[in-house]
Amino acid sequence: MTYTEQVDARAQQIGEAIRERPDSSIWMAHAAMFCDQDAALASNLLVENFGHIGDGAFARNAAGTFDVLAAMSVVCRWGDDLTPEALDHVRGMFIDGVLSRGNTENHWLMHYVGSLLACERWASEPIWWNGLTPAATRAEADRWLRGIIERTARCGHHEYDSPQYHPWHLLPMAVLADHAADESLRGLAADAASLFTADMALEYAQGGWAGGHSREGYRENTWTHSGNVSVLQYLYFGGESFDAQRHSHPLGGIAITCRWRPPEILAKIALDDSQRPHVVRKTRAPREIYRHADRNPRPVRKYTYLSPSFALCSTQLGIDPPAGPIDLVSWDLGWGGAKHSAKVVANHPYRSELRFSAFLGGLPQTLRRSIAAPKPYLQCLDRLFGASPYERMVQHEGSILVLYRIPEEDETPYVNLYLPSTASWLEAGDGWLCADIDTTHYVGVRPIGEYGWDLIKEDDHIDGWLLRITDRCAGVAVEAIEAADMEGGFEGFVASRSKILDLDQWPVSGEVMLRTISGSSMGINWPEGSDAQRHVDGRPIDDDCGLYDAPSIADAELGTGRILFEHGSERLELDFDVDPSKPMMPMRCIG
Repeated sequence: MTYTEQVDARAQQIGEAIRERPDSSIWMAHAAMFCDQDAALASNLLVENFGHIGDGAFARNAAGTFDVLAAMSVVCRWGDDLTPEALDHVRGMFIDGVLSRGNTENHWLMHYVGSLLACERWASEPIWWNGLTPAATRAEADRWLRGIIERTARCGHHEYDSPQYHPWHLLPMAVLADHAADESLRGLAADAASLFTADMALEYAQGGWAGGHSREGYRENTWTHSGNVSVLQYLYFGGESFDAQRHSHPLGGIAITCRWRPPEILAKIALDDSQRPHVVRKTRAPREIYRHADRNPRPVRKYTYLSPSFALCSTQLGIDPPAGPIDLVSWDLGWGGAKHSAKVVANHPYRSELRFSAFLGGLPQTLRRSIAAPKPYLQCLDRLFGASPYERMVQHEGSILVLYRIPEEDETPYVNLYLPSTASWLEAGDGWLCADIDTTHYVGVRPIGEYGWDLIKEDDHIDGWLLRITDRCAGVAVEAIEAADMEGGFEGFVASRSKILDLDQWPVSGEVMLRTISGSSMGINWPEGSDAQRHVDGRPIDDDCGLYDAPSIADAELGTGRILFEHGSERLELDFDVDPSKPMMPMRCIG
């Protein structure tokens, strides 16, 4: 079978599984048409779900960004089959409704893609919902969409590599590539969709997405497969058995009915583990910090070590306190396994009242309450996501050292460390905890500071060991190695833990050294009140890299908007025709 035939076959599986879900969202309309040509059901889903009249005498029919994209993706793909009532309903929303633009990058992207396509379909309408003509509204959308594509190609994805929200970046681009009237915009959108697919492919591991993520989702960072991205990974890459539950998120309806498909080379890159172990490095756009900052944020630098049986990743966030990412995961170790049984991760649950207001609008005095009220998990004391401005880390291949300097005034003076309870953790010498993971690889974890063991379980969100390290100068050292590469097997690995972590100077003078199992020496020198200096084998760490750095990347220089992928004799060039001398469009939303 050709790659296209393989994708089409997987699309049929996904579509049939979506049709079986007890869901009545607009997204289901694609599966209804794809599987059954059920135009009546698709039309009813649009009428019943696109728009909601709120309470009060002056309430207007309103719709959010997800529904704006969903509705126009259905209209553009199946418009000739839908009932006149359904089409009039959607058109009426764009004329008389209230359409939210949201406040995150994926919100704005969905809003502008849906708006542009609606403006092109009903271009003759005299006035739009916002008081502008369709032509003026389309021009605004076109400008923003071209600007965000250029920003992504030049300095990296802003709301980057999120298993939960990445589809809401890739799919709008795929819809735009299919349906935009302007040929040049269609081409840019197709290349952007390919770039987002490449982001998944470069860190594809054991059916999941390794590497740091800008947004993970509620306690899903202990899951082997988090977020809703699995449906896209299966559709575009295959490489695993079909799972009707995991591979049937209704958003997949857009993907299976799109005419756009990613280049086959990206699937080959995702599935080729012949060059592992290897390192993938990425540069992502700086976080947008608007208040409370003494210096601008720096670019985000990702480092992911992909080994045949596991993946270890770390992220240099480039931010300063009091800014604190909401649901970002800065480091973790993962491998193939059941939910909750294949992750090691730690987090300082930073809760400053300025954490949100550094990059969100609204009053600092009320933001913590207003954000946490509908999403209390963002402030949970035992959370394992969110990252901290008080952590520093250094990684070299399968080894990582993470340190914290939590100030006296911080209200959570501890670090939460998660270990799978399904693994048998052996308390080895010098404070190391070691586990033999399915005889494929060995893991060593060394908490730095006093800690206690507790079981943490909440429904199916999380289930494992929570080690709370009650020290303002806490830390964690982690090392993993393939079992086949360890002389002496697991006993040899346990024996190798002796006298490899030097904590004599921590935290007083601020230096910690770790000798890795491969013989390298890595460390952090972090005197109190100073910036941390990180080094490997005596050489300072240089985080600078191109947009991408991996075995499958031939060229990806920052700022150029040109990325060249290679796999064997095959090559793929994405050239976004960037003029580096021109300023980029400002980023005005959250990533």
